[in-house]
Amino acid sequence: METDPERKPHPVLKDYYGDESNKRAFVDDLFDRTAPYYDRILRFGFLGTGQAYRRYALKQSGLQPEMEVLDVATGTGPVAEEIRKITGDERITCVDPSRGMIDVARGKLRSRFIQGLAEDLPVASEQFDRVYMGYGLRHVRDLREAFGEYFRALKPGGRCTILEVSRPRTRRQMAMARFYFRDFIPFLSRVLTRDPDGHTLMRYFWETIDQCVPPEEIMETLESVGFENVHRDVQLGVFSAYMATRPA
Repeated sequence: METDPERKPHPVLKDYYGDESNKRAFVDDLFDRTAPYYDRILRFGFLGTGQAYRRYALKQSGLQPEMEVLDVATGTGPVAEEIRKITGDERITCVDPSRGMIDVARGKLRSRFIQGLAEDLPVASEQFDRVYMGYGLRHVRDLREAFGEYFRALKPGGRCTILEVSRPRTRRQMAMARFYFRDFIPFLSRVLTRDPDGHTLMRYFWETIDQCVPPEEIMETLESVGFENVHRDVQLGVFSAYMATRPA
């Protein structure tokens, strides 16, 4: 029997990690090193708007108190913090491959933290009402593997929501995004942190955004693992919220 081909989120970025076998180690090390000032970059780089957008997307997903929630690629916990505000509960399961990021998040949340990968979630099947991923899709090994794990972890009728920055479609939007994400944010990151790692992190972010597979492929891959009602909400031409439901 033939197996489905891999669905990489983007081609190999040779200038950063050489080949695919080195990607995971490069990404984890970069996040570990930048974890202490990651929140500062987000706060100043996005003018404090990130919190409002995350909260909007969570409400759009139908998040309610008493739900069992999994936050994948939790990072320093920005999505988990907004989940807590809506549910009033810190009992959120947070998974991330970076020990440095988890250590920062633990200082802000009394949640359950697990070091692990989206493609191999260390959680039970049919455990959660909602699965979220905030801006980590471009860093997984394989889209189909990650989405298959989200499907497995959700209860029947549960929903996953994936927040991501998408490559703009129009020439004007692309020019603005390129300046902002490729030039301004990396420059600001270096000024704020006085560390070249901050600049490297944000430049790498832009490269993954620029090279990421199109939204249509992301949605088709969600459907290929069994999700239904797959749709995408777009804000400002770049901020995407992919939502999909596991059949009841």
